[in-house]
Amino acid sequence: MTQFQRAITRQPAVDSRVSSAIGWLVIFLVFLVYLFTLSPTVGLIDSGELATGCYLLNILHPTGYPLFTILGRLATLVPLGTVVNRLAVTSALFSTAGVGLFLLLCRQLGFRPLTSAGVGALLALSPSIWSVSTDVEVYSLTFLLTISVWLAAVGCRLSLFGYIAGLTLTNHMSGLTAVLGAMLALIGQHRRHFIRYLTKIGLFFLLGLSLYLFLLLRARCEPLFCWGNPVNLERFWWHITGRQYQVWMFSLPFSEVIKNGVKGLSLLARTFGYVLIPFILIGFFRLFREKRGLTVGLTLTILLAFIYAINYSIPDIEAYYIPALVPLAIFCVAGLDWLSTLGIDLKSKIKNIGFWILAVVVVMVFFLNYPVQNRRSDWVAYDQAMNTLISADSNAIIITDWWDTYAPIFYLQVIEKVRPDVCIIDKELIRRSWYFNYLAKAYPWLIERSKSEMENYLIHLNRFEHNIPYNPVAIQESYINLLRSFILFSPERPAYTTFPADANPDAWQLLSGFNLVPVGVLLQIRTDTVIPDFNYSRLRVRLPRFHLDERHRVNLDRYRFFVQRRIDLLKAKGREKEAQDIANWYQETFPRRQ
Repeated sequence: MTQFQRAITRQPAVDSRVSSAIGWLVIFLVFLVYLFTLSPTVGLIDSGELATGCYLLNILHPTGYPLFTILGRLATLVPLGTVVNRLAVTSALFSTAGVGLFLLLCRQLGFRPLTSAGVGALLALSPSIWSVSTDVEVYSLTFLLTISVWLAAVGCRLSLFGYIAGLTLTNHMSGLTAVLGAMLALIGQHRRHFIRYLTKIGLFFLLGLSLYLFLLLRARCEPLFCWGNPVNLERFWWHITGRQYQVWMFSLPFSEVIKNGVKGLSLLARTFGYVLIPFILIGFFRLFREKRGLTVGLTLTILLAFIYAINYSIPDIEAYYIPALVPLAIFCVAGLDWLSTLGIDLKSKIKNIGFWILAVVVVMVFFLNYPVQNRRSDWVAYDQAMNTLISADSNAIIITDWWDTYAPIFYLQVIEKVRPDVCIIDKELIRRSWYFNYLAKAYPWLIERSKSEMENYLIHLNRFEHNIPYNPVAIQESYINLLRSFILFSPERPAYTTFPADANPDAWQLLSGFNLVPVGVLLQIRTDTVIPDFNYSRLRVRLPRFHLDERHRVNLDRYRFFVQRRIDLLKAKGREKEAQDIANWYQETFPRRQ
């Protein structure tokens, strides 16, 4: 028996009922915190698409997330609240269950219940996990599966490990970092056992991974929104490998990678309140002496997750660090446990110092993160979506390139049946052939009127998607002609955009020859110079009471953009009073954003 193990065996015995009570108390409090800070409605980024996809069993954006879709569909059947409320609570449940399994993992490793509970609470309150536990997101399930993978590996439950490893990859590819690390840990600790049962592990892994077949089968049923249209093996492979997003992976300039690395290190340090970083290092060395194979596997996961995250540029990148947080938390528990056992060896008053340090850090992290993570007042996406629909006349066509507008409106129209008369088109999704299947279902009149332009464009797009030599000028011309046909071939429908003509070359080509008139939070596409009346008091904007992140600030700043354009146009026409009324509305609505 090693010195570390002897120290643990000399710990004062803790009643198992007390240990269980401590664990359940932490789990209960974590769930309460998540419920209290839960987002009240549809959120930014992918919330609207994910909620709608679960409810209708759509095919979600790559890599498809079949496990999340199926579990989410079951959650939507609960007759409480709105669909998005049910799924947000499900995210909270996934993360809470992850914390519970983390405590079980620490128990298997022989760590103290108090220390484990404290670090488990710290993990739950981290920005990466808290932020995905209060909205509709796939990453809370990633957290749960990551813990499950390590739990199976530490317990040497090989069949279970293989199955959970396969399931983990059906939710999010960031989970691969945990699977590889746990596999290395198993090989390091139980090499002969692992090799002996390798075939069995592989079969169970394929069984878990087989859930991806849901995408292939469901796509053939032609759901409303079938992202990637994975109806054959080629498109199926494109979808589950995230081919659409590979252009943004490992292609960043070195300077940006370094910048992302600094942000990533800062995030990880904040997660552990900075002061616990030395204990993570201590825990690493202590575990390395006792469980070298496990330590190497945990370290591999940290490195792979970190490298993956800093080489990918997306707005919700913080969640990609979740697989790295779990091994770091394990090291942290090991380090704090060592401090407690040191107190026992020295027969000093510091035997509980690790617990008190941890308690202070948990409280500090809670109060630091609460103003940022409390989403109870987050109506930004919902209000922006509703205000966009309010700004549009009956039977309008809206062409947008803003996903934070499109996804919430998609949810509101399809699930909550808000303004189904409005036709909204994502300009960027037009670059994908599968999107036309959705447009044909949602707006058959639109596709019928532009059938010739669509067929011509799809000829060029098909060559692009299959890496067949294509004419970039021809594909761009046919793309713009198709978008313009949506406007020109439906003159009875008022047309709008969410972007100005000078936004990019696409916008300039699309809107050439038209006048853009700001109306609410849209720009109406007109062939004359008439300025339609619009009462801005119809718009409802509820400012969040939490500290705004960059994504929320950008979305709220869009109001200023449209208002300023309207004011400038009215002043140019000599309509000073109307301009001043709008300025007054903006000042009253955004008192701190002058």
